Amino acid sequence: MVKITIADGKTEKVFGCVEGDSILVTLRKNNVYVPAYCDGRGTCKKCRVRLIEGELPVTDEDAAAFTLRQLEEGWRLSCRAFPEKDCVIVLETQKEEDFEVLGGRDKVQMEGAPEVHRTKKSDGHLEKADLDNSEARAFGVAVDVGTTTIAMELVDLKDGQVLAWESSINHQRAYGADVISRIQASVAGLGSALKKSVWTDLIEGVAALEEKAGILSGHIEKMTVAANTTMIHLLMGYSCETLGVAPFTPVTTDPIHSRIKEAAGDVLSREEILKYGKMELIILPGISTYVGADIVAGMLVCGFDQIKAPAMLIDLGTNGEMVIGGRTMRVATSTAAGPAFEGGNISWGTGSVGGAICAVSYKDGEMAYETIGNKPPVGICGTGVLDIAAELVGHGLVDETGLLDEDYFDIGVKIADGPGEEPITFTQKDIREIQLAKAAVRAGINVLLKRYGTNGADLAKVYLAGGFGFRLNIDKAVAIGLLPESFSGKITVVGNASLKGARMCLLDENLIGRAWKMAGDTQEISLGNDGDFNEYFMEAMYFER
Repeated sequence: MVKITIADGKTEKVFGCVEGDSILVTLRKNNVYVPAYCDGRGTCKKCRVRLIEGELPVTDEDAAAFTLRQLEEGWRLSCRAFPEKDCVIVLETQKEEDFEVLGGRDKVQMEGAPEVHRTKKSDGHLEKADLDNSEARAFGVAVDVGTTTIAMELVDLKDGQVLAWESSINHQRAYGADVISRIQASVAGLGSALKKSVWTDLIEGVAALEEKAGILSGHIEKMTVAANTTMIHLLMGYSCETLGVAPFTPVTTDPIHSRIKEAAGDVLSREEILKYGKMELIILPGISTYVGADIVAGMLVCGFDQIKAPAMLIDLGTNGEMVIGGRTMRVATSTAAGPAFEGGNISWGTGSVGGAICAVSYKDGEMAYETIGNKPPVGICGTGVLDIAAELVGHGLVDETGLLDEDYFDIGVKIADGPGEEPITFTQKDIREIQLAKAAVRAGINVLLKRYGTNGADLAKVYLAGGFGFRLNIDKAVAIGLLPESFSGKITVVGNASLKGARMCLLDENLIGRAWKMAGDTQEISLGNDGDFNEYFMEAMYFER
């Protein structure tokens, strides 16, 4: 067994590497988080390490990921590095601690949505909490477990006040950026590791909320969770074997009522169980394997079972989940957009971290850009990817088929000077990634519109949910054909609707039954079996100008 030493300039960590294991696998086994959006296939180029002692042959994937200078300096992809001798490495993966996560605190109240701020007495009157009497207070946690990030709110159950907010990376990203990668990892025997990963994130989040609010451990009564169906399966430790193969059958999409010690006792420490094990756990219902509790929570927030005029809700991420309809009829679907909207599979792609290029405009032959936090540029996040594509198309540097101008075809278009003055570029491959993502979403929208019997003109509202939708430049999304032109002027950005729905159900458990009924009454369309989807997809591959 060879030794792998991680040096960070201050301390060293030494791990044994089993023959046949990559450095990435070894780090995973030792709970060292490394982003691996492609689940170790060598395509995302995010799991970077730098060899400072030892030998690691240069692979084809390394040669594609790094410059000759970087290769000489020892840069390698940890997923492709299989050491045969002792090695000393430095982790060169992007820091994700400051990942920008969308909360549920933005004030958006939808027509038909129940306005829940405080729990109700049996007589229907609102109960006023005595905030000076700590014994009279009760606390709960609302959680949105996203594929990429986790958002949590500590709520006073007496008056509905949000007392503290916490967010983190979903560290399951070490096993892949999308649900398909996570399903495959679970089926390959890593289900327990994935479960432990997400519960570690949740427990650390609860502890951080307690500290921020100044309350003692063990005083939180319950937790409500909204998430997509795969995240719920991984959270509960359910088998994922039937999620990734036809007919894509989940273990359950019903609401789940449990205690944390029953749901997670196998992956939590004894101390964690003593502190949090008695906490009630409530998971919101979903519709199917690929239309989960997160979209149902959004439907609840937007009051889909109450509104008369038809509306559409679109939640854009690695999956584009969407629903159309109102109180009498609703149709939902999910389309595999891939990780491009979250910076995945893009040459300089990154999540919504400080320094991520998030907005771009083309002026006088150069790209003007904005970064998250106004920090020096480190990469391009999803909204930046869409902006760049729209600018390149709008100024004729990319034609309607997605072909980049020949002057930039081989080297890409420079967007900014990156770390170490290495140019951050947008390449032909990146254009194809955003084409595929936007075509999948637009084709899904078109299928729903057709099945509902409308071209979008009679929709009263179009709600955009999620972090990508929150920051999306609507005009540019319409310009490249991601959204139909008929949506212009009808779009309302609703923020983290999944977290808002979880909070609503935390404060009024009667809403869980309402959400369950809404889920059961919503028809799902499977795009894999839909005759129109492929035609719409091919049409949407073209850029509109």
